[in-house]
Amino acid sequence: MNYFSKAVLLSLTLVACVPQRKFDELQVKFDECQVSKKECKEQLISSQSANENCNENNKELKTRVLSLQADSLECFNALERTQKLYQQSESTSQKIIDNNRYENEKLARELNAKNEALKSKESELNDKESALMLVQNKNRDLSSTLSQTEQDLKKRELRVAELEAKLRAKDSAVNALKANIQKALLGFQNQGLSIEIRNGKVYVSMEEKLLFKSGSIEVDPKGVAALLELSKALNQNADVSILVEGHTDNVPMKSPTIKDNLDLSVLRATSIARIITSQGSVDPTRVISAGRGEHFPIDTANTPEARAKNRRTEIILTPKLDELFSILGN
Repeated sequence: MNYFSKAVLLSLTLVACVPQRKFDELQVKFDECQVSKKECKEQLISSQSANENCNENNKELKTRVLSLQADSLECFNALERTQKLYQQSESTSQKIIDNNRYENEKLARELNAKNEALKSKESELNDKESALMLVQNKNRDLSSTLSQTEQDLKKRELRVAELEAKLRAKDSAVNALKANIQKALLGFQNQGLSIEIRNGKVYVSMEEKLLFKSGSIEVDPKGVAALLELSKALNQNADVSILVEGHTDNVPMKSPTIKDNLDLSVLRATSIARIITSQGSVDPTRVISAGRGEHFPIDTANTPEARAKNRRTEIILTPKLDELFSILGN
């Protein structure tokens, strides 16, 4: 029999033994007890349900605690692994730091060396730029000089062209003079007379047999005739200078009035110059007489024929070169 049944039995017993008032009081208490019982039963059910919920929560909490313990253990293990990795990483990092420090120092040294090399290159470049500026300045000066030289060269080219024109004109005049002399002396060319152009001059060469007797300084009539014909041609060419040049052989002179071959050559040149100026009316200011003696032979052979060639008088006709000398001087 449970507690509730015992209480009911006790109440019935009491009811039989107690008066109505007491019974009513008891009945009220009984009702209150029933209500309280009901509330307690409800609370019991609620508490049992709450207890079951708590048990379930406890189970869940235990499960979570176990999970958290497992997680904590895993975290602890992970922490240890992390600490080991950190220590290893710290050691590796230190090695890396040391290595990086070494590399940085090496790079710093290399950078300093390259900076020094760069400074040297910059200095060298500055020197080269300075040298280049000097060269450019020199080039400008040379360009200016070259321009001036080109202008001077053009002027000289003009002067050269002018000179060449004058030379051609002179050559033409010399050739014309030779032609005139040849025409004037045409009748004497087979009598020991020759005409040629040498060094821009006309050489009229007359052998001794045309002009003089052996050892004489007096011109033969035949020679005078030739000189007068020559004078006519010379008077037609007033711009020609005249040099009368006497030549002898190397046989020593034997004469009381003539000292030597040089004296003979000078006297013969003078005789010819006198004829062309006095009889031929050639302006004396154009004429020069000179003697060469035996010192300029045509033929050096020691034969009668060679000596005959060397006994000659050369009348050298030179066009005036004043304009040419003026051009050359400028």
